[in-house]
Amino acid sequence: MTALFQHYLPPAPAMLPHVSGRFYASQHARAVGGAVAMTANRLYCVPYVLARPGLFSAMAVSVTTGAAGLLRMALAADNGAGRPGAVIEEPVVDADTAATGNALCPFAQPRWISAGIWWLLLCFSGAPSVRGTSTQAFSGGNTLLLGSAAADGGAGGGTTGSENGFFAALTHQAGVPIMPNPPTGLSYLVNAATPLPTLRAA
Repeated sequence: MTALFQHYLPPAPAMLPHVSGRFYASQHARAVGGAVAMTANRLYCVPYVLARPGLFSAMAVSVTTGAAGLLRMALAADNGAGRPGAVIEEPVVDADTAATGNALCPFAQPRWISAGIWWLLLCFSGAPSVRGTSTQAFSGGNTLLLGSAAADGGAGGGTTGSENGFFAALTHQAGVPIMPNPPTGLSYLVNAATPLPTLRAA
């Protein structure tokens, strides 16, 4: 009976494939700001919502003002409670942040990533500025994602608050895995602007 019912369902609309080499930002609502100054030796955990599955080859942020140093990025799953869980990809080839443009951290090989909530983790050894989110970026949907009373004006209401993810102290190290698995000791970023990471389609 189930098979007969499925047979008569109308066909689903076709989805265009991700375009190879193109960068894709998170699908949850956010306002894109300008240059956001990064803090060296800090782990940034930024929520990333992927609306449909795809094959991806790298992670990146856009450097707007270069500064000597390196960037390490990693991809983590959600732990089911709106926090970063297990790290599933940590390239040990770091991106140089001395010049403006894409700071790219390639995967060891292209990875199929399913739709859902993910976390992009970033750690800078220097202090460049990158394209980031504004501090007034999120709608109520992000409160549900992160579960923080600080989001969207806090428990008392209001519209001036926002929630951009988590941070923790983390010393950058070149050439070796450094990301805590899963990340621990996290604090809410609350109204801090954060980097706007993207995934590159394979």
